[in-house]
Amino acid sequence: MSNVTAYRELDEIRAPQGIPEIGVSAGDRGVVVEIFEHPRPAVLVEYADDEGQSKALVTYSPDLRRILSVVPERT
Repeated sequence: MSNVTAYRELDEIRAPQGIPEIGVSAGDRGVVVEIFEHPRPAVLVEYADDEGQSKALVTYSPDLRRILSVVPERT
């Protein structure tokens, strides 16, 4: 686990901002699925729909302030 983040794998988080192109709204619940240290610190969060199907994987800076990548990619 990275020294720069307080998150751990499987922690539940709330989306800090909406990403409407992929159906994520500010406040949506997601789960931390991985913590990266290289090539730079990051947190990978999975968001799911009401049926539990994955709708997006979002990589954030450790403080969740910057979106580093989105899968599926934003249009």
